[in-house]
Amino acid sequence: SGNMTMSTWTVFAFVSMMLAHFGSYPGTGMAQETGSAKIKSVKFMTLNLLFSEVDDRHKRLRRIADYVAANHVDILLLQEVVGGELVNTRNSAVDLRDILRDRHGLRYFSRSAFETGVPNLLSLANAILSRFDIEFSDDHGLPGVTEEEFMGLDVKLARRVLMTRLVIPGFGEIDVFNTHLCARCSLDDREDQLDVVFEFLNKFRKKTGAPRPTVLGGDMNFDLFDNDGNERFLYEKVLAEGFTDAYADHIIAAAGGEETLETLCEDEKNADQHCTVGVSDLNGSNARRIDYIYAQGFGPCLHSQVVFNPNAPNGVAPTVSDHAAAVVTLKLPFKGPLPNVPLLLLENN
Repeated sequence: SGNMTMSTWTVFAFVSMMLAHFGSYPGTGMAQETGSAKIKSVKFMTLNLLFSEVDDRHKRLRRIADYVAANHVDILLLQEVVGGELVNTRNSAVDLRDILRDRHGLRYFSRSAFETGVPNLLSLANAILSRFDIEFSDDHGLPGVTEEEFMGLDVKLARRVLMTRLVIPGFGEIDVFNTHLCARCSLDDREDQLDVVFEFLNKFRKKTGAPRPTVLGGDMNFDLFDNDGNERFLYEKVLAEGFTDAYADHIIAAAGGEETLETLCEDEKNADQHCTVGVSDLNGSNARRIDYIYAQGFGPCLHSQVVFNPNAPNGVAPTVSDHAAAVVTLKLPFKGPLPNVPLLLLENN
């Protein structure tokens, strides 16, 4: 309008600049926790779904969905997702996504990376379910070893690492990597797989400036104390790449000196609330902590817990797998100050 005053132009210019600074993102990715376009933290869960328990799979997926919905989990890293004629589904991660939609009215985006398995009969996958928009995804094969038997079949698992780049409303991009290292293999084989994970991950790291917030999680199949401590070097290799063990960091900080890294699931015959195997009704008593969520470029971990571990002290029922789930809430990093506003714009003529 020709009658617009300088003061009105000042407000218009300031608002326009703020929109340009913060950007705008589709509302489909909004966190369940706040319903706000300004997300301050993100809740992650990693869980091995146990491919071999076929008959009660749908019931177990419903239990997982109920927890996810009630506790506002934003991003799920899933291992042993299954598909094929022997297990009566094309993709159990998609089944979980659909249960979340139909049972709870929640929309998740999904990506899966299937391993070879036995074509058309049985294949396993890693998958990521996200409440935030998936900008793109990629995956990469890891060195393979034959390590599983199912219904009399030897299954050669060409394990993979799955990556998604997610767009957080009001913040921007984060990268999430999900993998499952070999179980019945040598430490050398497992180390080879971990090395390939980082070769793949490093392709997506920013070359300059602050690191893009990144999570690497999954079933790592190494424990700090198992095998007389000989697996610990694999854990330390992850930290050497600039990641932190988000779950452990929060537990230790919140415990006021009563917990250290050396007290988290340190006795395989005496499970505690930090163990992720040996604490459910679907496996034995060999308790270990082998499921991790590593973080880089985030703010502090605000909360961490192991759930679906009814056989641990103060455990959280029910059983959904032979693994429990590790859950962490990570604070998004501060994006920096607002841009300087020219004094001319603030003058009121």
